[in-house]
Amino acid sequence: MSSIPRFDWSVNQNLQSEVVVKTIKAVEETREALELLQSRKVVVLVLDQLTTDKAQRVVDWMAGGTCAIDGQTFWVSETTFMFVPNQVEIKSKRSVPTSPSPNLKTQENKH
Repeated sequence: MSSIPRFDWSVNQNLQSEVVVKTIKAVEETREALELLQSRKVVVLVLDQLTTDKAQRVVDWMAGGTCAIDGQTFWVSETTFMFVPNQVEIKSKRSVPTSPSPNLKTQENKH
């Protein structure tokens, strides 16, 4: 098995950061959101148009993609999540998530 070279992002520090806010209306739209994340954009997803099960599926896929690029997942609100590539630093007084992929059903039971 050959080794895949990692891209050195530090060379491209002059790149502009971009935040993309996207409302997901179908699970199939996750691919586009993952491609945005892969191109090192901060992706904020609003999932209020989906059932809890479908929203969980989207969060799981995005969290996996975020983990693959050493990024972080942030739970912004009940149905809004932010996926951040590793070259972006987020400063917050909120505690760091304990899991790479939040469980929406746990949150749903709190209401």
